[in-house]
Amino acid sequence: MKLSLVKPSVEYKESFLAALQEFQKEGLPWVMDIDPDQLSRDFEDFVAKENSKMTLWTEAPPVPQTELWAVLDKEYVGRIAIRHQLNDDLKIMGGHIGYDTRPSFRGRGIASSMLAQALPIARSLGISEALLTCNDTNVPSIRIIEKCGGELRERKPQSPNGPMKRYYWIQL
Repeated sequence: MKLSLVKPSVEYKESFLAALQEFQKEGLPWVMDIDPDQLSRDFEDFVAKENSKMTLWTEAPPVPQTELWAVLDKEYVGRIAIRHQLNDDLKIMGGHIGYDTRPSFRGRGIASSMLAQALPIARSLGISEALLTCNDTNVPSIRIIEKCGGELRERKPQSPNGPMKRYYWIQL
């Protein structure tokens, strides 16, 4: 498998839109508000925004974020985000690195490869120790993070009534 991490590009429009449908069918929260028809018409603008992304989904001040797409045989198969620093929200939810694998490509080592390739990039951004979080019930993510050197330091609810989260740190 030759998986590459690339900057978002219009070259992957069709496979990105197909992946979006898969993510929306699954109910992935951060893609549910995206209108596929509108995105298809404005894909160049979307790509430009992805390439200059800030963490806008947190209430704390936004931080720079490097957004990379995972491509396998010229097909979009996932994304990984590297947040250049932590704000208060990212310390609780999200951490330095977050990733999603296209549902039809799960179980093939995509996420492990994305994370392994993203760690040196995070290091080059000045991150010496990366925080990754996941739900306590997300066994695939737990395996991926631990396989890539994650050390579990804490388990706690994300919020008073929220799900139990795991907080892993990876030395870079």
